[in-house]
Amino acid sequence: MVVILVTKNKKFKVFFTDTDKQIVDLDYFLHDSIVAEKWFKKVRHLQNIPIDEIESQRTNLEDLWSIYNDFCKFTNFKPIKFSKKDEKFYNLLHEIFEKSHKKYSKIKNNSIIYKFHHAIHYHQSKENSSNVNQINIGWGIKEGPLTENFLCNPYYESCIKKNFIYLPWSELGKRPRQYWKDKEIKDKNRFNNLCLPHITLRPKFFIQLIDYTIPKFENKFSHFFNQFKQQWIRQNNLEDWTEKDEYSAPLLAMPNHSYDLHNLTFLKLKLQ
Repeated sequence: MVVILVTKNKKFKVFFTDTDKQIVDLDYFLHDSIVAEKWFKKVRHLQNIPIDEIESQRTNLEDLWSIYNDFCKFTNFKPIKFSKKDEKFYNLLHEIFEKSHKKYSKIKNNSIIYKFHHAIHYHQSKENSSNVNQINIGWGIKEGPLTENFLCNPYYESCIKKNFIYLPWSELGKRPRQYWKDKEIKDKNRFNNLCLPHITLRPKFFIQLIDYTIPKFENKFSHFFNQFKQQWIRQNNLEDWTEKDEYSAPLLAMPNHSYDLHNLTFLKLKLQ
């Protein structure tokens, strides 16, 4: 369990419960940045609203076929049979999600379309274990009225530190390296439409569980990216796109502790 209590001077406590239901309270300080201030004001409105189980990665996404069939029932889409689960398979599923999202995101009780999207990425990047080293918290579609168009990349940190709180990239597209790693087609229009920097400030966050060193780009990716980079950077009003933009995040709050936060469960966020 995690409960966050914020004071007027931007100091706050984070309360955790461990597997034995014992409570530990730890001190945090809000980072001095416009992104952190905006996030803090948004989160205040959500303190009495339950978090979204899918966005907070509490939903079992192992059975992709079952999730896909539930998605097809909701969207009246005829399921496609696949012979193998390779990159083309996942990319096609992502295209199906993209085409359905605009229409079905406006319909009530539509959580299955987001579960489907999360399941695609979960299975597509299953070998990437970075997200298991985070406590992720979000409110899903309930965040809608509080979301804001804001370019967050200039506020990205050079590293991700244990116990610090960050704002996650949460666009519906892909970042450039992810696009390349997923073996999407080498098409400029597809790249420009699907690849996005961090342009949406949402009232969600993650608490990092271990120190994370940002890796260097692979030479093969850099060679691939160079054919799209300049136009894409201009299109998105960026100065550049570096490893920091691809892998890091804006800092929201710093801990005043060195506690090991593994095996803890988030319950709610409460502000004073």
